[in-house]
Amino acid sequence: MTIKSWNKKPKLIKPTEAISNFSHNKCYAQKTINCSTKISREHYFSNNILKNLEVNNKVKIIGLPWQEKETFNLIPKSNLVSNILCTTHNTLLSPFDDEMGRFHRIIIKFDEDFNLDNPKNDLSVFCGEDLEKWMLKTACNFIASNQIYRGGVKSNYMLKDEYIDILFNDKPFPENWGMYFKIPENKPIQKFKSISFRSITGNNELQAVEFLINNFKFYLVLCQPANPSLFGKYRPRGMQFYEGDIKKTIEICWQDEKYNEGIFLERKGTARGEPKEWDDYLKK
Repeated sequence: MTIKSWNKKPKLIKPTEAISNFSHNKCYAQKTINCSTKISREHYFSNNILKNLEVNNKVKIIGLPWQEKETFNLIPKSNLVSNILCTTHNTLLSPFDDEMGRFHRIIIKFDEDFNLDNPKNDLSVFCGEDLEKWMLKTACNFIASNQIYRGGVKSNYMLKDEYIDILFNDKPFPENWGMYFKIPENKPIQKFKSISFRSITGNNELQAVEFLINNFKFYLVLCQPANPSLFGKYRPRGMQFYEGDIKKTIEICWQDEKYNEGIFLERKGTARGEPKEWDDYLKK
């Protein structure tokens, strides 16, 4: 996929008001010295995504440290929050929530549209840097709210200054850090309306996060991996779903044009219920 007709540029995170010279001790972006005096309730996952998944104001969740292992719970959205960002920094990150919320919805929509009587080709364009920063923001949410566990036990990990500089000061991700997409070998991907977060830790730090976005496996890598290819395709230029002559294309724009390889996925049909591999996934 080497289409260059689209170039959706990243959102520039700039305060709309004068620098406050205040650091709120409950805000994980306090090092910017530009906090508001009011703390906000930040969802671990974006409310934009939780709205896609909620039924009667509750969301089906697994994997939080206080949940019984391998058990889903229906949890009110209001319980999936923590006081970890001031209102200024929460608002500044909202464009990333919007971009990933739309990405989550488009995957579902494209798959469902194949079942229409007269499906048509379709295209949706996203900014890769904004999707990547949503992943980092979500990792920071889990670190700051102590929602990362190891061996079933809640554990504390450092929220590095580098993460804040990437989110708020437009510092680039180090080489090989960032978003990867993993294609499973010799088995289909069963689209399933969902979101999940699984931490990968080592040397007392968060090294990567596995995100299942509608059961499509993405990684956010936060270290120099010994073998980057184990995490899949680094910064894919897009994803194309096709069935017969119908193509549904998600373009993912990157400002560095060297990221120009896309993912092509042939759609085989519609499956019902939870993916078969979830039993194994829940035991990780």
